[in-house]
Amino acid sequence: MRFTRDRTTEGGPREPVRRRRFLGGIGATGLTTAAVIFGRPEAAQAAVAWRCCHLCKSPSISLNSCKSYSGHYLWYCTAEARIQCQCCETKSGGCPSGVKSAGGCFYV
Repeated sequence: MRFTRDRTTEGGPREPVRRRRFLGGIGATGLTTAAVIFGRPEAAQAAVAWRCCHLCKSPSISLNSCKSYSGHYLWYCTAEARIQCQCCETKSGGCPSGVKSAGGCFYV
């Protein structure tokens, strides 16, 4: 026995392909517009591998000091099975001139 999908509804034949193409076009246009407005991200410039954190410079300040900067990047990574690290860098300047780095690890 062979099962087939009913291609009709009360309103007539369904046209899912046309709707999909339309929505896909809207999504592609939105991504292109966002890339034009915000620009493309630059490549990461990590120079120091501190535990699992790939930092611009070796840690030179505490995590709390780094977090207190109005502009900072903060992320987590897993160093080993049960060790999680918190990594932080200030946004000032750019790598390597004005950046200050911090990191700390703890058991989870």
